[in-house]
Amino acid sequence: MRVFKNPSTFLLFILGCFGAFTAFAADEQNILLLSGQISSSEKQVVKAPQGSRWQMQIQWMEDEGKIVEKGKPVIVFDGASEQAQLTQNEENLDRLELELEELVLVQKQNVIDAEGRLEVAIMRVEQARIEASVPASEVAAYDKGQYELALQRAVLEQVKSEEALARAKQERAAELTKKRVDIMRTKEEIAYLSDILSKLNVMAQVTGPVSYAIHPWFGTKVSSGMNVRPSWTVLDVQSTDNFQIETWIHEIDAVGLTEKAEVEIILDAYPNKTFTGVLSSLSKQSERKTQWSKSAYFPAIINFEDKPNVSLLPGMSVRIHVSKGVKNDA
Repeated sequence: MRVFKNPSTFLLFILGCFGAFTAFAADEQNILLLSGQISSSEKQVVKAPQGSRWQMQIQWMEDEGKIVEKGKPVIVFDGASEQAQLTQNEENLDRLELELEELVLVQKQNVIDAEGRLEVAIMRVEQARIEASVPASEVAAYDKGQYELALQRAVLEQVKSEEALARAKQERAAELTKKRVDIMRTKEEIAYLSDILSKLNVMAQVTGPVSYAIHPWFGTKVSSGMNVRPSWTVLDVQSTDNFQIETWIHEIDAVGLTEKAEVEIILDAYPNKTFTGVLSSLSKQSERKTQWSKSAYFPAIINFEDKPNVSLLPGMSVRIHVSKGVKNDA
């Protein structure tokens, strides 16, 4: 046991110990401990598509952990309702197109008939005008009056025929437009349903293992037979190369943390090995992780400085020590 005979010496010893402790605490405050997982930058995230209903049922999913080849199916959503609507709309389209062809012929004939009646009315007006132009000195007054009355009637019939022709043309344009709008609307519905059906069978865009997502309500893995809402993440397929680390930083810890911060990486699968990395991306948009807490978390990406000389797979857990500050590239 050390004995201090001089009180001032004891005071200096206490102050020195306090300074060392303060330096150690300050150093600890500059280290942020995070957890994360290995992922690949070549990653396909599959979300539930927007359907004709407020939710979609998963009909089939590839086994979790299985490595699928690019171009192979990974998930199939139930599209029985959309397929039935598509079939019905295709039948309606065939019917509407036949009705349009028939309507074109009918309306064309109506216009031809109206044009014919107008031509007859014009000829009758010319005939009546010739008869009415005979001088009154050459015909009886009664006949002269009859000729003029016949001319007025012929002119009136011509006006009615012109109006009838105009109505026939307007009716033809309106009926054809209405039918073409019905056809266009049906074609749009067919295109919409076809687009939905094309998204129900999802193919792998990369070669790699399948990982199921966590259900946002129940906290369990998404599985076949479940109902999911549009835009929910259901699974992902990651390449077995170009590895990186995904992590989420609490909103309190994110304050003052910048990109390019130095990182020390420890893989739980290789606890005796230490790797170095750099915080390459820190999102400006926070996300809620209801499974963890009510706080907000910022997604971040960490890259290895050197490619690890160990076998890595997507989903491996990682412990991360982050130095708060900016890496000096010099």
